[in-house]
Amino acid sequence: MTEIRNEFSWSKSRDEVFLTCPRQYYFNYYGYWGGWKTTAPQRTWQIYMLKNLKNRFMWAGDLVHQCIKHTLKNLQRGISVLGVDEIIGISIDRMREEFRSSREKRYRTHPKTCALFEHEYEAGVEDSEWKRMADNVTQCLRNFYGSELFAELRGLSPENWLEIEDFSYFYLNGIKVWAVLDCSFRTGDGVTIVDWKTGRTTREDISLQLSCYAMYAQEHWKVKPGEIRLIEYNLLSDQKAEFHITKGEIRDTRSYIKGSVADMQSLLADVKNNIPKDEAFFKKTEDIQIHDRCNFKKVCFP
Repeated sequence: MTEIRNEFSWSKSRDEVFLTCPRQYYFNYYGYWGGWKTTAPQRTWQIYMLKNLKNRFMWAGDLVHQCIKHTLKNLQRGISVLGVDEIIGISIDRMREEFRSSREKRYRTHPKTCALFEHEYEAGVEDSEWKRMADNVTQCLRNFYGSELFAELRGLSPENWLEIEDFSYFYLNGIKVWAVLDCSFRTGDGVTIVDWKTGRTTREDISLQLSCYAMYAQEHWKVKPGEIRLIEYNLLSDQKAEFHITKGEIRDTRSYIKGSVADMQSLLADVKNNIPKDEAFFKKTEDIQIHDRCNFKKVCFP
């Protein structure tokens, strides 16, 4: 079997980690590599295990995304959708099972199972806070299935569906740039791209992410920026915002990505083979708050 390679690529999330803490970036994209192997050194296995941790907010958001993805895939294939109460019941049952699995730390022997930051670091979260996570998931799903957007999606013709959380990408100067669209479909002469959010507020700085989506749509579906409708839908607050990306914003995004790639690759010993310099070259942030919520506290401060 061919050995898989750690290929360099760029994404908005990778850029965020790099800007937050270079040492965290090292662990997240290099230090974990090979940690899934039974022959992995103990520290490499530990980094791999810690990389897979999610905090409770990420976990709840992922559950909502997965539920919606399942529904939309069914719509795309012409399969009938369950009632909202049944969907919520299935989702909450899954939450309970994943919570129990994580609390028992099964992920230490089964790394693909749910692994929560709060359980690994014994954060002492109150039961009322866990209930709030379940209530948030319920609210997000009720808002989605009762929305005008969902009604629009239910009415789509089969030929108008495009992508639903596919692992898509395009190339910029030979670098793979990831653009995972939550949902996309054709509307008239253009394309609509939807990004789900599950936090309490709509993020202010969305230009970079949405510009990446527009760049992907331009290349993959041959549409002009003016023909791309971008929607950010905050499922928890039930607020929808619509955007259009200009040629100037796309030009700025291209420049930003080029600069970000150059910064990341400056910490590589071998750019062609994506081999990093020694861990010590990836400096730790001085921000104590970032230390406190970082997955890799156990290897950063053993």
